[in-house]
Amino acid sequence: MDFDVIVLGAGIVGVSSALHLQDRGRRVALVDRRAPGEETSFGNAGLIERSSVVPYGFPRKLGTLLRYARNQSTDLYWDYKALPAYATWLARFWWESAPQRLAAAARDMMPLIGACVDEHAN
Repeated sequence: MDFDVIVLGAGIVGVSSALHLQDRGRRVALVDRRAPGEETSFGNAGLIERSSVVPYGFPRKLGTLLRYARNQSTDLYWDYKALPAYATWLARFWWESAPQRLAAAARDMMPLIGACVDEHAN
């Protein structure tokens, strides 16, 4: 067992990465606890798509926030006791979800998203 690279995860990203590395002459071990495509890629069917350019942001409408805060939405359920563990993450998510930051993230991701279908086909 002599490898240059070990790729963890045999979903669409892991398999694609392993194939690209092999094409570049690397000896690759692809490791996953289950069969290829049975974890994260199973849930999204291993699809590569480029229609979602703007990442999901933290909700900004008061009504939506109140529904979420009261656990009155099928979109989200959370445990009040866990709030201290993820309050910092939520604050950062809110900060990064400001309209100008979401626009910048979409702009930064565009070159990668724009090439994803062509790269996947190769």
